[in-house]
Amino acid sequence: MEDTSAALRAAEELVEALKSHPRASHAEHLALLERVDSVRALLETPYDVIERQQEVMSTAGAMYTLIMTGAIKKVPDEGTITAKELAAETNMDVSAIQRLMRVSVVAGFFTETAPDTYAHSALSRAYQLDAQGPFFVLIMEFNKMYMTLPDYFKTHRPEDLYDLRKSPFCFSVGKEGKTYYEAIDEIPEHRGIWDQCLQIIEKNMPISGMFPWESLKENVEKEPERPFFVDVAGGRGQALLKLQEEIPGVYGGKLILQDLPIVIDSLKPEEIPNIEAIAYDIFTPQPIKNAHVYFMRRLLHDFYPSVCIDILKNTVSAMGPDSRLIVCDMLVPEKVEPGRLKELYWLDLNLMAITGKEKTLDEFKQMFDAVGLELVKVWPSAIGATVQLETRLKRS
Repeated sequence: MEDTSAALRAAEELVEALKSHPRASHAEHLALLERVDSVRALLETPYDVIERQQEVMSTAGAMYTLIMTGAIKKVPDEGTITAKELAAETNMDVSAIQRLMRVSVVAGFFTETAPDTYAHSALSRAYQLDAQGPFFVLIMEFNKMYMTLPDYFKTHRPEDLYDLRKSPFCFSVGKEGKTYYEAIDEIPEHRGIWDQCLQIIEKNMPISGMFPWESLKENVEKEPERPFFVDVAGGRGQALLKLQEEIPGVYGGKLILQDLPIVIDSLKPEEIPNIEAIAYDIFTPQPIKNAHVYFMRRLLHDFYPSVCIDILKNTVSAMGPDSRLIVCDMLVPEKVEPGRLKELYWLDLNLMAITGKEKTLDEFKQMFDAVGLELVKVWPSAIGATVQLETRLKRS
């Protein structure tokens, strides 16, 4: 008989936490999920863990197949479809559809309204490509990469891991010799999925609630000719859109979004109101001089420190005496705490595959020092490991 007393205590603590947070904030929601995981961890045997991983991988494989074959789109928004009809619509074997759907239905995806007859569930709707499906598809692309990691490490030198053109991801898709972004830019749909994914995962990597933007109000209003906020490699403008929500009118300051042409050219003016979009390569000197704020969010974690230093130098060269460079990224703690910050660590492993790295505070300080910046303050988020690091030019 297994001793369940520790699990019982954890479950009782979970119940009390649920009673205390009937309308949980996002940060509280994530903390409650960690408690749920801790109860299960106290109950599981090693065999249970292996079996659960098999269940997760099988479900993920089934859903990935249903998405990428277009089968998920053939299930009507309202009403049902039979396995035979779905097989005909996708040119697949009927038994294959039945088996894929069984694995999916038992995990909560779709509803089986009658034998071999299916309708959408809330979960399967969420996995559509016009919902949260792009996040899942990107995860599965990285999962395929994980299967090739043993071969990568057997066939590469240790130093190859730091070579932008010898990444594990490009090795896994037969595109070694290109950088990760060069590889995905060759497939427009893949770049689209990447950009959509970044927007989907916004809630776990917050933008606001850290640096006090109101502290810049007086300076921005006094010098409106200077750009207020330059979002370097800012994707589809998520940070600037959020900033406008947080500061209506943005103190009358100018907002500039920078990214590669493939991103900038895909944007419609109505998608980025009050924002000037400029094509810019982070490996070239920053053309916007003396802005109040230069902002790098989820950028430096895409690269190892030596590359980050080159990127930082290009922006530091454009900074004025009171310009700030604010880096929004995750911080790796000194020691891993079981059950905590899981997203940080799996994301870091994904970044390893594309020659990137989540960093410790010491690593950030070393990079800042190398380019003539000083860390003013760490502004933490209430959610996960995200922080905003406020820096400025070193003062003598």
